[in-house]
Amino acid sequence: MRISGDYEKILEDNLKDELEWLEEEFKLLFKDKKNYSKDDILIGNIILDKLTNNARSNDSEEVLNMLAVTLNRIEQTYPAFF
Repeated sequence: MRISGDYEKILEDNLKDELEWLEEEFKLLFKDKKNYSKDDILIGNIILDKLTNNARSNDSEEVLNMLAVTLNRIEQTYPAFF
């Protein structure tokens, strides 16, 4: 049982790290742009989809709440991707 608990904690920590990475990645890629190309939108949506699917596979309420908060912050800053 402890191994399972440790494994779940590791997965949760990894997903938290991915959410932090997501915000940083959006800043690096799109911060200085006012108009987004179709390729920009495609890249941003691919990143969002993959990370959202990873986070949703976790049953942790904390991770799901962090996902919602992260997506809301990104949506406020980069609404073109939503």
